[in-house]
Amino acid sequence: MKKGLVIIVFIVSNLTTSFSQNNDTIYKAYVSVQNEEINFSSLKKIKSPKISDYQGSYHFGDSEAESQLEIIYSNDQLFARTEYNDWENNTWVLKHHRESVTYEKGILYIGDISYQLYVCADDSNLFLKKGTKGLASFYNEIENEKVYHYLQFNDDSLVEKSFGDYPETSFVKLSVKDLQRYSKRDLKIIRNEIFARNGFIFKKGGEMERYFLQKKWYNSIEKTNTPSLDTIENHNVNLILKLEKL
Repeated sequence: MKKGLVIIVFIVSNLTTSFSQNNDTIYKAYVSVQNEEINFSSLKKIKSPKISDYQGSYHFGDSEAESQLEIIYSNDQLFARTEYNDWENNTWVLKHHRESVTYEKGILYIGDISYQLYVCADDSNLFLKKGTKGLASFYNEIENEKVYHYLQFNDDSLVEKSFGDYPETSFVKLSVKDLQRYSKRDLKIIRNEIFARNGFIFKKGGEMERYFLQKKWYNSIEKTNTPSLDTIENHNVNLILKLEKL
């Protein structure tokens, strides 16, 4: 992952290592970065989370290294991307990078880094409200013969999820693997949903107009004959068209 997530990569240790509570072990917890310390005991692991519980927008890093890890749950799977600012031509440019995401036995893997869901259980922290959900990663350091057991808590704010049955088509650049389970009929609907989400006016009385007029979200948005698709949506439209022709 990019930017703010980089701070974790160099210090993550073997997560299977455990330490008993004793005088030589120090437990500390931080929000996003190490200059915002919180009470370790106030964070509680969410037991038996559903895969959909990981949906959210998680804050990483600080200042120029800030980023948001955004995760949505759609069609029985998770899609993740990092949103960050990059300095180009003397200005900050907002960018997105799709992340590899897998879920196994209550643990979320973004690339090679594992996370679990925790929640703030009290109001003892200046930087967190009770009930705030977040992704937690762990690492250990040894200093002066003492073991420091750290928890980094990346707090969640609600992620904006697009309208429709296939919001991932406006969220990340899809691959052939993502789409290979769909029929030609499904692919046609998925492709046209991208246009519908941007208010496209379909042929009057046509199949797609009849289909999307049944969707409340389509009836509530402003319509246009010239929808403006972003880079992600254009990529997905072109890929789906290729698959429809196979």
